[in-house]
This record gives sequence, structure tokens and C-alpha cells, in this order.
Amino acid sequence: MPELAKENSKAGLEAFIGYWYATMSYAYETGDTKQLLPLSSLACALCTSIREGLEAGWQEGRWIAGGKIRSAAVESQFNPATPTQVATVQVIQEPIEIRLPDGSLYQEPTAATNTASRAAIQFGDKRWTMVDLGLIL
Repeated sequence: MPELAKENSKAGLEAFIGYWYATMSYAYETGDTKQLLPLSSLACALCTSIREGLEAGWQEGRWIAGGKIRSAAVESQFNPATPTQVATVQVIQEPIEIRLPDGSLYQEPTAATNTASRAAIQFGDKRWTMVDLGLIL
């Protein structure tokens, strides 16, 4: 995690969001979700759902091809007096293919996406935590 992402500041918040999505992208690429766990609250239902879906995609010899994520743009209004900050994030994700051990498709690929999400992030105990995440439709 970049040092900036540990600061209770607008720049720190935005750096954390970038790091959170980069860590999720890494989980798609490797199946390793351990680094996501301390970055997200257990109360974040979408965070948990994404993590569980990733873990399922990598079970029984399956693997995920694609799915690379980048947070292309982040907009936030930082208020140091408020413990929970809200940001709008443009999230671009490559197509996702789940493959069987022999390389064949497990299911139909998921198309590439370019979506907006609303993220709620809290700063406490000298670190940021994703506490809620939702798609903006």
C-alpha cells in the first residue's frame, strides 16, 4: 500500500481507493483475496460478494482469465470532520473468463464494463476501510 493511502486526507482517500481496486484486480488475476480482507468491512455486502465470487472462480482447478480492473476516475468531497467519506469511482474492467483445468470455458464470459460506483470509506485506527460499495445505475 502506498504511504499516501494511509493518510487521512483527500489525496490519501483517493490513493486508498486506487489501491483497493488494484488489490481487487490482483485477486482476479491470481485468486489471492487475502490482501482484500483487511481493506473492507465485513458489513460491506458488495465487497463480500465480489470476494466470494472471486474465490469460487478459482476453486476446483478453475482459473480466471481477464478481469483486470482500473479505477479511471475518482471524485470525492473530503470533509475531515466526517469519519465516513463518499466517493464516486469510474471502474473499468476487462472481460472475465472462468476456465476449467483443461482450459475450456466454465461459463459464458462476462463482458467488459465501464461503470460508476459509489464508495463509502471510513478512516479509523490510522487506516482507511471500504465500508459500503454500490453501483450507480
